[in-house]
Amino acid sequence: MAVAWARHRGRTVLHLALLALGCAPTDDASAEHPTRGDHDRPGDSAGALDDTGSLADGEPAEDTGAPPLDEDAAVIVTSDLPTALACADATTGSVTVRNTGSATWTRDAGYKLGAVDDEDPLYSSDTRVWLPDGVAVPTGDTYTFEFPLVGPDAPATYTTDWRMVHEGVRWFGETVSASVVVECAGGSVVDPLTEAALQDGFADKQISGGSFTADGWQTTGAYDQLVLVLDTAIHGSGSLEIDVRNFDPTTQYSSDKHQIINLYTSEDGSQAVFDTDEAWWNIRTGTNYGTGVKLLAAAMGGDSREEVRLIASASWDPSDVYTWRVDWDDSAVRVSLDGTELDSLGFSGRTQPLTTVFLGRDNVYEGQVGPIYSNLRVSWEP
Repeated sequence: MAVAWARHRGRTVLHLALLALGCAPTDDASAEHPTRGDHDRPGDSAGALDDTGSLADGEPAEDTGAPPLDEDAAVIVTSDLPTALACADATTGSVTVRNTGSATWTRDAGYKLGAVDDEDPLYSSDTRVWLPDGVAVPTGDTYTFEFPLVGPDAPATYTTDWRMVHEGVRWFGETVSASVVVECAGGSVVDPLTEAALQDGFADKQISGGSFTADGWQTTGAYDQLVLVLDTAIHGSGSLEIDVRNFDPTTQYSSDKHQIINLYTSEDGSQAVFDTDEAWWNIRTGTNYGTGVKLLAAAMGGDSREEVRLIASASWDPSDVYTWRVDWDDSAVRVSLDGTELDSLGFSGRTQPLTTVFLGRDNVYEGQVGPIYSNLRVSWEP
């Protein structure tokens, strides 16, 4: 018995031939292992691709040189992002993205448009824009993400930038970005302080004790306090004016320190702000100052605080109305009484805005009992 081997398209076909007996392979063997001549006949399926991308006879398809698609890939088709906004103004941004990867994007699979570096100064609701439930974006399709953008409180040029993210897996695709110039107009707010109602231009009004009358809000106890939070944070220059009547240091100074008119960066208003970069100023009264007052100002935390005593031997008439005014800018805080400037303190290096008015007392000392505060006016420049 002899054994003959034949090669057919990379496959070895073993032919068993009983050559000595003059026997040929059986018809069944020929059908199981077709010879080259069988594949060469017209109409046969040699070289045809099946639905898996392989040749019909089981051979892999020839390499065309095209790389396989990445699972996650994307290109930016178009975007609509603002180039200018006013402070606190809102608009809608949009980014249209084409899926050029092999995976289908869905909400459940974790595909989103993400704010680069997980933050965006104009988008505060989240750091992601989600696909809606039930939406699928297969390879080659596009989807338009829409999202709200709001101008920050401080004038500056901000960057808003976006890229696709497969949550918990990778960032991928192109990044789209825009520089947005934010400008802030000046403004002013007024509260007559004759009622508890929140006035336009204020975000909050917190009342702890005291009483409202037609003349204004009066402190009737040492812990009475009125806190008013501005709608607009003041990053630049500004002023605060307030009328005060029934002001009588000779009978009302009950402690060495009372901080009766104050403006802070936050609603904290306590000594904890000394260890922050917050800004504030105070008008302080008390037995430490005779019948006078003190101005204190800090541009950036406790280490920056300055102070000066004012009108140490003043005479006051409780029936008169005194108008206190404090102006500030990037360099100084100035205090005036009835239109006359008394003194100023340095206020340079401030990085935080001013937002919260404390009347009667802040959260450091007891209040001065008796004064009536009215006609609060806060103004600011861009």
